[in-house]
Amino acid sequence: MSNGASIGIRLKEDLTESFTVSAVSVLMALLALLALYRIELSVSETGGLLLAIAVFIPYAYEQYWPITYTGGAAVVWTVSAALITMGIFIGTYQLARSSVSVQYDGEIAFLVTVAVQYGTAAIFMRVYQHS
Repeated sequence: MSNGASIGIRLKEDLTESFTVSAVSVLMALLALLALYRIELSVSETGGLLLAIAVFIPYAYEQYWPITYTGGAAVVWTVSAALITMGIFIGTYQLARSSVSVQYDGEIAFLVTVAVQYGTAAIFMRVYQHS
């Protein structure tokens, strides 16, 4: 993308560059919300998980993931990333809840989840570039 391109062209390129990953991430966040409805998480805890899925997965894909997927491969990658993210968040949440103050369990789960997301993507990018 050139710097001389109009704002409309740059916005369209940014929005369509990884649209499949973004759309599936939002859908997975909504499905996670439905799945977590029965678990009595606070609004901030639920929001942390939704943010980790709907925002941080597409961002990590765009910024760090070295392979660009299209179509079905992008859907499978995104669903896998969302399920892994949910597993990390819920597992960390349960560990934090049982061993740390209940007041900070959601924040701990969110920070650990995002750190694992970016750490995994960065390590994969480094290994992919050096192989």
